[in-house]
Amino acid sequence: MNNKKTLDLISDIIALMNSEDFDATIPSIAEACNIPIEFVRKFILQLINNTILSTCVIGEDPNSYESDNSFFDDYLDNKDEVMTSLLLGKYDYYLWSINLKVLSLDEEQLLGLTAIEYGAIQALGETDASFRHGAIYERKDNITKVEKSVRKNQDIIQSSIINHTAISFSYKNRKGIIERYSGFPINLATSIADNWIYFELANGNNTYRLDRVTDTIRTIKNAGPFPVIQENPNRKYMWGSYYNENAIPEHVKIVISDTGTNLVNKIQNDIRHREGLCTFYKKGDVFIYEDDIIGISEFQRWIRGYGSSIQVIEPAYLRANIIEAAKKTLNYYQLSETWNI
Repeated sequence: MNNKKTLDLISDIIALMNSEDFDATIPSIAEACNIPIEFVRKFILQLINNTILSTCVIGEDPNSYESDNSFFDDYLDNKDEVMTSLLLGKYDYYLWSINLKVLSLDEEQLLGLTAIEYGAIQALGETDASFRHGAIYERKDNITKVEKSVRKNQDIIQSSIINHTAISFSYKNRKGIIERYSGFPINLATSIADNWIYFELANGNNTYRLDRVTDTIRTIKNAGPFPVIQENPNRKYMWGSYYNENAIPEHVKIVISDTGTNLVNKIQNDIRHREGLCTFYKKGDVFIYEDDIIGISEFQRWIRGYGSSIQVIEPAYLRANIIEAAKKTLNYYQLSETWNI
């Protein structure tokens, strides 16, 4: 089979997998393309083994609609055995689909490099893979916009934390390589400095940035008992990226006096990851937010971003600090009237 015919065949298979009007089982693909069923099995296996394309592929058991189990739930448990089973036909009647929307145009940047620039960056230890996958340059605004897809995944993680259910997801690491993970999520945090949302898996050593998850997070049923957490249970109280394992949570209470819809919605989005820990309610003409946190300094930075729209009630020392800082600012403005500039 020459290269042109191979590329045409690959395009046909991907088109069938991507079609909403075609039930893309392995036998139906083989029949539609007039090729041996073994070829289709090997093709699916190649997609799964491809670093980038693996995150695009979805295999669903049509007889298990009441379950969240999928091909990749089996695959993550025992890769070698599942790959062998795929070639032997065990997954022939799964419905296979492919989602090619993997790389975010908001993150990836194309660089025009001269030979000298290319050589210089290679000398720093970068690989060809990192050029292809966009790890050389990633745009980061000071405050990033949280996309709807990220919010959707945030809600799934939050629900999984509350219900002690496991998740599986595909993740693009810093080198642009797609990896698959599964486990029990335990913490959600938003960085005050850049607005990135992070989460962790139980007893893991890594923190995952939510915007790097490349697909919709799946919940895994019957994943076994929730593990015994080996880390400090106070970690869930951390505010932003700050955490001190020797610190204890402090109770905070603030009043949101500006009850405009846009501002209230923004605050609710900011504290979305605190569900189950905080309370947010309306009292009279204002809104009240109460929480127990570790990381007062980052909490104070967050409050300052809202100016006079938020007033601190507790803790008393934080309220006093903010009042003192406001007095100093007012004093500077009053002194500036006498400056000869």
